[in-house]
Amino acid sequence: MEPQPSIFRKEFTRSDAAICLNHAGISPIPQRTARVITDLAHFMTRQQPFRYSHLEETLHQARASCAHLLGCRSDEIAFTRNTSEALSLVALGLDWRPGDEIVTTDQEFPSNLVVWLDIARRKGIKVHQVASQPDRRVSEEALLERVNARTRLLTISSVQYGSGAAVDLHRIGTALKQTDTLFVVDAVQSLGAMPLDVNTMGIDALAAGGHKWMLAPEGCGLFYLSSKGLATIEPRVMGWHSVINAGDYTHLRIEPRNGILRFEAGTHNVIGAAALAESITLLLEVGIPEVWHRIRTINRMFTLQLQERGYRILSPLGADHTPPSGILVWSHPTRDTATLHRHLLAHRVEQIPRSGGIRFAPHFYQDHTDIREVMAILDQLAP
Repeated sequence: MEPQPSIFRKEFTRSDAAICLNHAGISPIPQRTARVITDLAHFMTRQQPFRYSHLEETLHQARASCAHLLGCRSDEIAFTRNTSEALSLVALGLDWRPGDEIVTTDQEFPSNLVVWLDIARRKGIKVHQVASQPDRRVSEEALLERVNARTRLLTISSVQYGSGAAVDLHRIGTALKQTDTLFVVDAVQSLGAMPLDVNTMGIDALAAGGHKWMLAPEGCGLFYLSSKGLATIEPRVMGWHSVINAGDYTHLRIEPRNGILRFEAGTHNVIGAAALAESITLLLEVGIPEVWHRIRTINRMFTLQLQERGYRILSPLGADHTPPSGILVWSHPTRDTATLHRHLLAHRVEQIPRSGGIRFAPHFYQDHTDIREVMAILDQLAP
C-alpha cells in the first residue's frame, strides 16, 4: 500500500522543491521548530527580570519531551552538543584498568570508535571489533560471545550508518543486565525514526545528536544513563552547574550533584534544547510507531522499484523486502556510484554515497509522490 500524503508535510515545504533523502545525515527542520528558534531568540533580546526562570522552564519542558521519546524520566536526561560528546563523557568517566576490554562492531561510525581507540591507546585496554556477517548484518550472538569478565562495556550503533543494519538491542541488553558490563548505544541513526525504550531494552548509556532523524538543528543532543551507568561513570568535566550546591556562588563545593545533571557543567544551549524538543514533540504527535511504519513503507517501495530496474540492494533485507532501518543503500551493476550521486543531486534529490552505493534515508512526512519523482529522475539516465 502506498504511503499517502501526511498532514505534517507542510512543515517541510521548501522553496527549492528539493527531495531530502538524507535524514541519516543532516535533516531539514520543521517550520514550527524554526518558529520556536525565532521566538526564543526574540525573547532573549530583552533582559527582563523573569528571563532566567522562563529559560529554566523551557529546559524542563525540553527534558520531558526527550524523556517521553526514550521511555525514561526527565531527570535521567542530560543535554549535550552531539553524540561524540556524550560518548566521550562515558569514556572519560570510567576508571579504566590495564587489561580491560571493549566490544563493538566493524561497522561503527567514527563517533563510536575514535573515542574508544583513544582510550585503548592511553589506558592499555583492548577494543574488539567483531566482524559483521557477509550481508552486513550484525550478529548479536557474535558480539555477546566476545563478552567476558574483563569487558567493561559493549558499545554499538542501534543502526549502522553505512549499511542500515539494525541490531536487537533488547537481546543484548537482557544478556548484559545482570553483569558488570555496561551496554552503551549510539542511537543517532534510529532515535526519532524507530521505537526505542531504554528500560525495556536494558540500555545503560545512550547518546544521540538531534540533527538526523529527530529533525532538530545541529549542536544539541541528548544523553541518558541508567542507575547502573550512573553508579559507574563519574563526571570528568566539571563546572558551576554540575556541583551539589549549584547556584550558591559563595560557598564553593566540588561534590557532583545527584543524578545525570552532574554531566552538565555550565550554561545550557537553551535555544538548541528548545528546538530539539519542538521537533521531538512533532514526532510524538505523529506517533513513533506511525513514523516507523511510514518510513518502512517508503523504503520497501524504493527497494521494489530499484530491484525492478536492475539495481542492487546493499542493505540487508527482511523476508518482505524491507530494510531493517530507515537507511537503504543501493548500487547499479554497471553505473558508477559517483555518476548516480551527481545525477540525483543535479535534480535536487539529496542523498549521499555510502559503502559503495547510494544511501537513501526518507522520513515519515514523505509519500508516494516522492518515490515516483525520484525513480523518474533515475530513469532519465541512459541504459
